[in-house]
Amino acid sequence: MNEVRAYVSGGHVYCRLDHEDRDIDQCFGCSRLKRVDEKSSPPYIVCDVKGVAETAVGDPLFVEWWYQHHRRSR
Repeated sequence: MNEVRAYVSGGHVYCRLDHEDRDIDQCFGCSRLKRVDEKSSPPYIVCDVKGVAETAVGDPLFVEWWYQHHRRSR
């Protein structure tokens, strides 16, 4: 599968190809962007990432991004 979802959180997504946190606005100019689904919860984008693993869970930078954007408020 060459298409993967990247979920949007706080206006940011984790770019699996560049392994970094990105503002969603940066994705709109990317040639790999296929579509944006903003009606789902959580919203997500679909990218064409040939040669990149579908899951980012093993990527320590993704784990850091996830905790930064999904902190529970106390």
